[in-house]
Amino acid sequence: MQESSDIAYYLDVLKRRKYQFLLPAGAVFTLIVILAFVLAPVYKSTATILIEDQDIPQDLVQTTVTGFVEERLQSISQIVLSHGNLLNIIKEFELYPNLVGKYTTEEIITKMREDIQLEPITADVTNQYSGRPGTATVAFTLSYEGRSPQKVAQVANVLTSLYLKENLKEREEKARSTFEFLELQLAELRSEILELESSIAIFKEGHVNELPELLVHNMNSMERLQRELDQVQEQIASLKNRKVYLEGQRASIDPNLRIVANDGTRFPTAREDLEKLRREYLSLQSRYSTRHPDILAMKRQIEALEKDVDAADNLDALNREIKNKEQELSILLKRYSGKHPEVIMLRRQIDSLNESLEEAALQDSMFDSASDIPDNPGYIQIETQIASTELEIAEAERNFQELSNKYAAYQRRVVNTPQVEQRYKILLRDYDNAQLKYQDVNTRLLAAREAKGLEQSQLAERFTLIDPPIVPEKPIRPNRLALVLVGFVLSLGIGAGTGTVLEFMDRSIRRPEELSAIVKYPVLAIVPYWETELESRTIVRRKWSMVLTVFSLMVLTVAAVHFFFMPLDIIVVKVVRKVILNF
Repeated sequence: MQESSDIAYYLDVLKRRKYQFLLPAGAVFTLIVILAFVLAPVYKSTATILIEDQDIPQDLVQTTVTGFVEERLQSISQIVLSHGNLLNIIKEFELYPNLVGKYTTEEIITKMREDIQLEPITADVTNQYSGRPGTATVAFTLSYEGRSPQKVAQVANVLTSLYLKENLKEREEKARSTFEFLELQLAELRSEILELESSIAIFKEGHVNELPELLVHNMNSMERLQRELDQVQEQIASLKNRKVYLEGQRASIDPNLRIVANDGTRFPTAREDLEKLRREYLSLQSRYSTRHPDILAMKRQIEALEKDVDAADNLDALNREIKNKEQELSILLKRYSGKHPEVIMLRRQIDSLNESLEEAALQDSMFDSASDIPDNPGYIQIETQIASTELEIAEAERNFQELSNKYAAYQRRVVNTPQVEQRYKILLRDYDNAQLKYQDVNTRLLAAREAKGLEQSQLAERFTLIDPPIVPEKPIRPNRLALVLVGFVLSLGIGAGTGTVLEFMDRSIRRPEELSAIVKYPVLAIVPYWETELESRTIVRRKWSMVLTVFSLMVLTVAAVHFFFMPLDIIVVKVVRKVILNF
């Protein structure tokens, strides 16, 4: 019973607030319907471009254009959708005439960028190298939206051709730039290798005997020279012993040979005459006084002979000393230069001895006498052997000095070899690195040349237009039917809301329960409302007016659908095809 009362209450409210409900709902619905059919249609033309892999297997020829397809698409998009390209397209096709003069060029270009859409098409694929499943971009769609179906198709065609052109241009430029870069790198490496070869040649020329590969040879040469030095040293010692032995023999032999006359008698020497006179002088002293003429005469002869013998002995001593000094000088000259202090001092001594010898020769005419020149064959032979031995000693010492110099030279080479080896290895390491890099760059250059030919012959990855843009037959928006339905629901909500709000704001007493609750007494009777004849006729007119209004709205809606959305016959055909033929 209570529920029946509530339903009657709501029906009364609905009946009482029907105008507050219908008027806002009708107004909103009418505005939405007008808006749905007033909005300008937007058309969209789309092109589908397939991304084809290169024709030649990558195992045979690899392209130099690498990276993800999405990155290249973004790169191409930045070029195609540049300010200049879009401005040229806008001017060529006279796009956005309603915006020109009202908005800036940048805003119009931004609007055109929003109307251009690029959507990649992915597919599940299996990586041919790793075997792992994944997704890859196999194609993409390029669309353009606009008010004119013919212009959107034309602009979409232009944009598609720009994408295809820029893709080829970009790939060729990348392949060419890679090839030119590798060519430049190869030329620089070639110059570097030539410089390193020149540096190595100069270094080897400056350290030809100190190179690491000659270390074993130098050490063997040092060992050989050391053995030769030991042998020569032993030879010098042996020759010096021999010289001492010969000088001992020479000292025991009289250098002057005794002179024998034709009759067999031998002429005495000055020393023998001196000894003879001394014996006769002693004999005369035993018989005569010291003032005897014979003794005085013999004494003068003895003094004269003593001078002669002493002068000869002095000359012999001077000659031997001069020879010894000259031999020492020859040895020193082999070791030192002529300005060495010992050499200078020795020369001065020799000059002084020669001056003494000349003075002695001048004072004594016996210097040139035959008695001063050795004539004993045995003495001369020993003298010759001594001189020969001295020459051999000098030659052996010279040989020893040469070997010592060579040994010192080889020793310096061995000592300098580690430092030379360090610098030499640095040069060889740089040269080997440059060679390896040169070979690597040369290999990559050959691959880049093949990739360049691949791109020029268009056998590499390329964009293929499989669905060119066409003139759209119908707009993609607005969806007028959906807008009408949404408007209908929205108008119902607004009408219901308006009526509900007004009902809650109305404080009038309309039911007996409300009156009883206010006065605190029960209601005894309810007098219904009596309509007059005039009110009855007015109600009938309102109903007919309502019917006519609804019928007019239905007619206008059908006409709007026919003229602004789709012809009614086409709608009928589509409905029949969808419902009956399920197509």
